[in-house]
Amino acid sequence: MDDVWPLIGRDEELRRIWATIEGSGDGSGVLVAGGVGVGKSRLASAAVAVLAKRHAVRWVTATASARTLPLGAFAQWAPTSQADPMMVIHTVIKALTAGDKPVVVAVDDVHLLDDLSVVVIQQLVQRGLARVVLTLRSTEPAPDTITTLWKDGFLNRLDLDPLRENDTERLLSQALAGPVAPATAAELWNLTRGNVLFLRHLVRQERDAGRLVSDVGTWRLIGEPVVSPTLAKLITGQLGSLTDDTAEVLDYLAIGEPIDGTVLEILTSPHAVKEVHSRGLIDMTSDNGDIAVRLSHPLYGEVRRSTGNLLQLRRLRGRLATALSTRADPTPAALLRRALLTLESDLPPDLGLYLAATATALRLHDAPLALRFADAGHISDSGFQGAMLHYWVLNHVGRAQDAFTLLEALDQNALTIEEQRRLSVMRVGTLCWSLGDPERARQELSVAMVAPYNHKSSELAAFEALLESVQGRPDRAIAAGNVVFQAAPSDMAFVLTSCALVIAHGYSGNAVKVSPLTKRASALVATSSDASALEYGIVYFHIEAMFIAGYLQAAEQVMTQFVEYAASTPGTIGLFVSLLHSYVDLSQGRLSAALEVLNRADREFRTTTYDRSAVVSCRVYLILALSHRGDGKRAAELVRDLDTLNPYGFLRSACTLAKAWAAAAQEMIADAIRLARTAAAIAAERGHFGQELLCLQAASQFGDRTTAHRVNELTALVDGPRVHAVALHANGLTCVNGEKLTEASRRYEEIGDIVAATDASAQAGTLFREQQHHGSALTAIERARTLAGTHRGLNTPALRKARETTPLTRRQREIVALVAQGFTNKEIAERLGVSIRTVEGHRYHARLR
Repeated sequence: MDDVWPLIGRDEELRRIWATIEGSGDGSGVLVAGGVGVGKSRLASAAVAVLAKRHAVRWVTATASARTLPLGAFAQWAPTSQADPMMVIHTVIKALTAGDKPVVVAVDDVHLLDDLSVVVIQQLVQRGLARVVLTLRSTEPAPDTITTLWKDGFLNRLDLDPLRENDTERLLSQALAGPVAPATAAELWNLTRGNVLFLRHLVRQERDAGRLVSDVGTWRLIGEPVVSPTLAKLITGQLGSLTDDTAEVLDYLAIGEPIDGTVLEILTSPHAVKEVHSRGLIDMTSDNGDIAVRLSHPLYGEVRRSTGNLLQLRRLRGRLATALSTRADPTPAALLRRALLTLESDLPPDLGLYLAATATALRLHDAPLALRFADAGHISDSGFQGAMLHYWVLNHVGRAQDAFTLLEALDQNALTIEEQRRLSVMRVGTLCWSLGDPERARQELSVAMVAPYNHKSSELAAFEALLESVQGRPDRAIAAGNVVFQAAPSDMAFVLTSCALVIAHGYSGNAVKVSPLTKRASALVATSSDASALEYGIVYFHIEAMFIAGYLQAAEQVMTQFVEYAASTPGTIGLFVSLLHSYVDLSQGRLSAALEVLNRADREFRTTTYDRSAVVSCRVYLILALSHRGDGKRAAELVRDLDTLNPYGFLRSACTLAKAWAAAAQEMIADAIRLARTAAAIAAERGHFGQELLCLQAASQFGDRTTAHRVNELTALVDGPRVHAVALHANGLTCVNGEKLTEASRRYEEIGDIVAATDASAQAGTLFREQQHHGSALTAIERARTLAGTHRGLNTPALRKARETTPLTRRQREIVALVAQGFTNKEIAERLGVSIRTVEGHRYHARLR
């Protein structure tokens, strides 16, 4: 990272300065005004650097120390022997304007000029002897003469605002020489509000501290940013001198902004509030008729919190929480703020407040905050409802084993019949999803079903359907689910059953039956506290069903609607939402975007036990993304423990398909085709005809010419447009027909499967080339390159083969691919079961080509 950052987001300001100095604008100069750190000096220096090509530039930096000396800023041009001030000024002006070129005098921090130096500027401007570029700190009073110059039109005033969020992200990417994760860019902007000085210090310290890291080529924060002593000193200097009263105003806002203006004045004093407002340290806005007061910059609060007296801040939080408790504000935000202030204050614990705050935070998907309230209030000791609330919180932060332990510790004899039923449901659900042990969940369900208090429990009947579904028995799941639907199920039972049937129908290829289920289930999720925890599963499996069928645009719409309100939520739900996004990105060939999320999610999922199926799916998607990019070495590393990681029957085919793609990425095409066929057979055995179709599609992408018969049969069993594209693809390969492959490519592109579209077009090009149809070959291969280029990073076996000017043998292609991934001759020989000499010979012949 260079010391001098690029100038971003100031194009219009630069043009205005140049226009004024070059004479096409009004005035004899420009006054650039702005707060500390917004980039006034950087803008001025960039502007005069260009002007220096045709002008003589005199750069002056005013300082507080030089201000005590007459003409201190212009000392290098001032004579040492003259005593008459006017003669000295005359000499300085003559020295400044000497030479043949027009002169530009640039003065940084004009508010620090002494009186005689200000006269020099006045004379230069009013007499037209030079053009000037001046910078002024807007929070400091400007010399009266300078103010008069711009009010009289001699100077054009340019008020410089902090950088906008998108410009800040561009600046970060250029300064760090690499892309920055959107969430990281947003967090840095929220902290610095576009103040480049603060941003530079924050970025440098976070990078040096190892909290801002390059993760697979993308910069991201991996911890909470810290205000360093250097940055705190800068900000404290901007705050200026504070009395006890004005400091208390800032401290109240630091711990609890925004605060109603009336409340703040009662807690402090009207005079103190007015004082800090006049100095630009706080902002006041109208909020539903009240005046909401906030700090004018987020880092002011960071500094006051980090440097303040901890006991004093606890006392202030208690006073503020007490004041807020007397005001009628029923909003969730008000409740959470009061609870958090109480939690961190000198007030005694408030169990009722913590229970309400835990439920509210969980409903808003802020599980980490909910856990703070739950732990502080020991809510699991307050009764069954508190224990259930604590259970859900632990689940949402990925501590499923702790959640299950909490359930096991409950005294069933002290519970009502309804509470015993709910406990049974929670135990089965935790074992099935969070702990990833469906067999033990089945045993727990069998025991629970015969308990007298569970007679006719619709939730347990729903789990019967769900367990059948996750174990890959769709027919039995659908039959059990229909029984639940006919028995007037509870909200949770309906949503659980819907989730089971969405999996069953989606994997079986019956996408037409999925949307009606998810529509009603989503409506219940929005209104039922019991069913709300299942929201992610419904959305996830809905998207997967749409993808399998080939309705990729519909899948993206479902994902987008969900992401709009949940993507930025903390805790595991935000991670799952990102996973949804990566699934759509991967399906449409946006590999870089998918990998950015999947690499992070795969690491984080290893430390959480919220939903084992999501952990497995994340690993599968990551292997596919790496394989589509041609990174076979890393893909091969990730498939090693895939079977151990996956406890679910319905994901076994997908895991085997991931192995096939990993083999293909290593150019082990025969193995890839064999594994894809195995994955298809596993799916077919379970009645997962939609998943079977995906496996046969992959086999076709690897070049398998034997899939057409089964794919043609699947056209009568599977809904959606994908099956028809795959049929064209498979039949084109079987019939050795390039036109059919080209049409298959177009069909794939229409549904949004860019990876398959690229492969089909590349295979058409290779086939046309083998048939000596060179024009058609060039057209098809160029189309494949265009598709791959639209989504940079795509590098599949079909694409690599089409790019070869002289085709390699299968063995040569395998060896070349392994060499490119860094394997040694010895490792390649062991991997392929050949001698090292054979490897060397193939490398030699491949190199000759």
